[in-house]
Amino acid sequence: MNKFSYRTLRKYAFPGFILGAVLLFGLVSPAFVNASPQFDFSLTNSGNIVVTKPTSGSITRSNTITTNLISGSSKSVSFSQSGLPYGVSAYSLYSCYPTCSKTNTLTINSYASVGTFPITVTATGEGITRTTTYTLIIQDSYTDTLSVSCYASPNPVQTNQTVTFYSNVSGGSGNYSYYWSGAAYGSNSYSQKSFSSYGNYTAYLTVHDSQNRSASTSCSVNVNEQYTNAPTLNLWADKYTIAQGESTYLRWTSANTNYCTASNGWSGSKSTSGYESVSPNSDTTYSLTCYGSGGQISRSVTIYVTSITTNLNLTKLGRNLSAGDRVYSKVIRVTENDVIEFYLTVTAGNNKDLYNVNIKDIMPSMLSYMPGTTKIDGIVQPDTITITDLSLGTIYKGTSKTIVFQAISLSPETYLTYTNTAEVTADNENKITDSASITYGLVAGAATIKTGPLNTSLISLIISLISALIIWYYLRFNPKGQLVLVRSENKMRDIWLAYTRRRIMRKN
Repeated sequence: MNKFSYRTLRKYAFPGFILGAVLLFGLVSPAFVNASPQFDFSLTNSGNIVVTKPTSGSITRSNTITTNLISGSSKSVSFSQSGLPYGVSAYSLYSCYPTCSKTNTLTINSYASVGTFPITVTATGEGITRTTTYTLIIQDSYTDTLSVSCYASPNPVQTNQTVTFYSNVSGGSGNYSYYWSGAAYGSNSYSQKSFSSYGNYTAYLTVHDSQNRSASTSCSVNVNEQYTNAPTLNLWADKYTIAQGESTYLRWTSANTNYCTASNGWSGSKSTSGYESVSPNSDTTYSLTCYGSGGQISRSVTIYVTSITTNLNLTKLGRNLSAGDRVYSKVIRVTENDVIEFYLTVTAGNNKDLYNVNIKDIMPSMLSYMPGTTKIDGIVQPDTITITDLSLGTIYKGTSKTIVFQAISLSPETYLTYTNTAEVTADNENKITDSASITYGLVAGAATIKTGPLNTSLISLIISLISALIIWYYLRFNPKGQLVLVRSENKMRDIWLAYTRRRIMRKN
């Protein structure tokens, strides 16, 4: 008689069978469920299009239509678009295989209808249809753009000395309404205030006209502590991005200093205030240290250099206006509710002109765009750079355009460091991107690392072990579970007896 008896089977085989089956199911089931999935895809767009129609001719604007493969093998998907208003036409969206993206370009003529229009894009493939909708907002053309600036006087001031923030408004129509915030407050065309502590203070001004058009700006005042001999130093540049072969001026002013020395990208002794032309061939940092009886102080500025052999260049920088930063850099240190000014330079190389150039800068969730602050080479532009894109038109070879706009830092949420990326496209050149980092707090480079989900197999194993323990507990201690176990044992015994009888019969 075989030593492997039914008692042994009952003792070891049955619990092992249950545990093994559960483990096998937990590890294999994800792959089993996903075997041979049916083709499916999703359809999304990059956002609404806001445009001011031209006074003559036509202009183009675009967003991005994206199909993402959800399951199955990729199949061809075709596109159609509906809801375009009078005076607006769209380029054809040719078919593609998900995952893929298509640039959806609209042509807006001077006679286009004004209003808000929902546009639906439909994608069809293998009998599956998906839709996505965006809004086209066409604004009437304004010949009288609202423009606003401000300044502080006197500047600098001593502690407890009154300073006046003055506004300068042009364009628009009707009466103006004023709103001061930050270092100033009130609803007049000017605001007065004094400060008990030294430092740099920034006032923010938003102006509305009778048609509710708005424009915003900011200005700062430097408050010096009375009877102090601590040195102060400001170092800045006329341009922070130049092409190879170009020059820019570094400028500096200091107080309570006797002499200054330069380091890094330049060297030698410098006057306590002055300017100097520099022509770096690559990205270069210039540092200046000034000395006085009250100590020493250092400042640095980086000049970014674009290649003239590269057809399309983009540099993105920023500075914290609330902190009084005068220098643009790649890393902007902020606290909550600070105002940040971004500085983007788009340059065409020496090889060719760039046509229909568009720039887009989608803000991360912890930044809020300030309406009316976007300017191209000092000229106020529509508020579209963070929604869809901003048209730069044609950039001729060897030239550049500078874009600035402002945003307010919100709560830092989960992380301390965020990356803000801008992108530039042109009809005759590939898209390029560049980024700046927004860091909360005082520690440079502070960041947290996002952790992804655990490995799927590990999760399945853990779930299987928990399931096995639950089943064991149910069969061992629950009366209903014990009854199930007895019935299962009886069934196993019957199977074993039948198997034993067949063996005996074959031997006979």
